[in-house]
Amino acid sequence: MEAPTAVRGVVPSASDAVVPYPFAVFCQDWSLPVRDYREYAGHLHRMARLAPDLRYPTAVFALVTCLGAPTPVANPQHRLRVRTDVPLLIAATVHDPASGYNWATNVARQLGRHGVLLTYQGWGHGSYSTSPCVALAVDAYLIDQVVPARGAYCQAVDPDV
Repeated sequence: MEAPTAVRGVVPSASDAVVPYPFAVFCQDWSLPVRDYREYAGHLHRMARLAPDLRYPTAVFALVTCLGAPTPVANPQHRLRVRTDVPLLIAATVHDPASGYNWATNVARQLGRHGVLLTYQGWGHGSYSTSPCVALAVDAYLIDQVVPARGAYCQAVDPDV
């Protein structure tokens, strides 16, 4: 098999490419009302005083990630307004360190009859490739528009040790 030929204007190696602001997409979707570093540091000090044993939470990292973002937030969070014939499938993991399960339950609540939450009772970020149960349910939804029953869940799968 021959090596692919370079396309004019395309950088051949991802390691050579420089992304000017890698979190731009994230910061365009979250209105995180912290004006400057002084206010951010104040939140850190207050958090340390109120909960000295709490680890640095992801939400606080999100604040510093977007602090000083070069453009205003174009798509801030808002109450969902969705109307669809086939309910949207939300697949969420109970013990996800990056996307809190409460986020998924909040989305499901806002969607009402226009959404169904499929709960993976395991851990980790993402469950499609971890749980055959989740994969089957998601595939059935995407391929045949088969929506899981309300309250559907998949048991945790022990990782291979």
